Amino acid sequence: METADYIVVGGGSTGCALAGRLSEDGTRSVLLMEAGQDARKLVNRMPAGSFRLLPNPQFNWLYGTEADPTINGRTSYWMAGRALGGGSAVNGGVYTRGGRHDYDGWAAAGCAGWAWDDVLPYFLRAEDYQGPVSPSHARGGPLAVSSLRSPHRLAAAFVSACREAGFREIPDYCSGDVDGAFVNLLTQKKGERWSSARAYIEPADGRSNLSVLSGVTVDRVLFEGRRAVGVRVIVEGQPREYRANREVILSAGSIGSPAILMRSGVGPGAHLQAMGVAVVQDAPQVGQNLQEHPSYPYSRFVDVPTYNVKAKPASIMMEVAKYILFRRGMMTAGPVQAIGFLRSRPDLAHPDIKLAFSPLAPDLASQGLHERSGVTVHVIASSPKSRGEIRLRSPEATDKPVIDHRLLEHPDDIGAIVGGIRHLERIFAAPALARHVTGRNIPAEPPTDDAGWEAQVRLLASTGYQPVGTCRMGSDAASVVDPGLRVRGVEGLRVADVSIMPTMPTANTSAPGIMIGEKTAEMIRADR
Repeated sequence: METADYIVVGGGSTGCALAGRLSEDGTRSVLLMEAGQDARKLVNRMPAGSFRLLPNPQFNWLYGTEADPTINGRTSYWMAGRALGGGSAVNGGVYTRGGRHDYDGWAAAGCAGWAWDDVLPYFLRAEDYQGPVSPSHARGGPLAVSSLRSPHRLAAAFVSACREAGFREIPDYCSGDVDGAFVNLLTQKKGERWSSARAYIEPADGRSNLSVLSGVTVDRVLFEGRRAVGVRVIVEGQPREYRANREVILSAGSIGSPAILMRSGVGPGAHLQAMGVAVVQDAPQVGQNLQEHPSYPYSRFVDVPTYNVKAKPASIMMEVAKYILFRRGMMTAGPVQAIGFLRSRPDLAHPDIKLAFSPLAPDLASQGLHERSGVTVHVIASSPKSRGEIRLRSPEATDKPVIDHRLLEHPDDIGAIVGGIRHLERIFAAPALARHVTGRNIPAEPPTDDAGWEAQVRLLASTGYQPVGTCRMGSDAASVVDPGLRVRGVEGLRVADVSIMPTMPTANTSAPGIMIGEKTAEMIRADR
């Protein structure tokens, strides 16, 4: 298609859901654009393939950051899926929605229509739950969600240890209650990854009104006056233009969407002028409000074989064979198999810590996997208060934008992580885990006070691979998009991805991103 009614820019978790749903109306044409390629090979279908996909620039943007003084001046790479399905095609497949308080907080802050009771129907509309009938789950939707097919035995032990340490065990964390510990669900079916591309785009392969253009870099949105009328892309080094009869929807993520807006002339006016970009709409908040989960890797050695010691060529070959024949074994497993949401302080109304349990152990010395069996629990500030920004490096689409973030700038974030570590020390001392612990890995010697732990956190903290917030939704004039996700100050242009989140939910962001795609499709139909 050179012309379509709707152009969706970005084939990630949200973009695939949105394009798939919009194309269900056979009277409307939809063009989905994605910089990456299709992801249907065995390594893409296999959940454990994420260990191979995440470091691969063919499937991951691997955005570099500026030096961050809050983590000792270190730079890092931020992950963003570069394939049809986006993050859902390369991530660990963890399915979490967040808590009722997250979305009710959005609505209370001016995002009408985004409270928990408003968004739950879209989570359910998306879902094809493989478990027993439940009021919090639905069957028949495009997105397969299931329990771990071959969980590691210590995942359940971690949840038991949380309970023994005085924390709740959550029987159904998808109900909006995330205040406790649980073994998490995955977006998979019978041991195969179920990305948003597999859920929404592959079943639509035969629709004549849906075209998917992969391997393209979107340069900018085209405007006539203040109305978006199409996009300019780079295909094999050559520019091409595509026209939108009705709307352009940016779904390029929290790094890609603000960068495209700014290259198109929608963003902070002074910055755009400095970059030589003609200003269409002075929107100072574009690229601001950047949030990421700061994460500290706490690790202990155990007496039970874990995935890192099984990552030997002979063992991997056996596990791959088991996967091909039976769709079982280590290759069906996600890196995170149990989660606990806790409070760092008893006076908090809601959890501010996420503990993500993984049955493997890294080796800091070699920067690889440890030779000894071990488990790692990532201690994460689940509702971060630190902020950063996205800026243009140049007006060229081939130049990755500037990521300038202060991961641990706000004292509450590092306080939450240190508080989470204190809880984790008690959890590992609980009988369900203590019987398996054989030593300390990270850190080898625990600090004796909070100042020592803070230094440890600043030394090793990294991100949770879940940036949000750079095209903030709100009812105030400064917000980038209104609650209908329409870009303020222009016409025919929306942003629909996790960049619209005003604040980070207590969740991995793929499932909320799919929910946003479902809800946006419904809003577009209602507007039409």
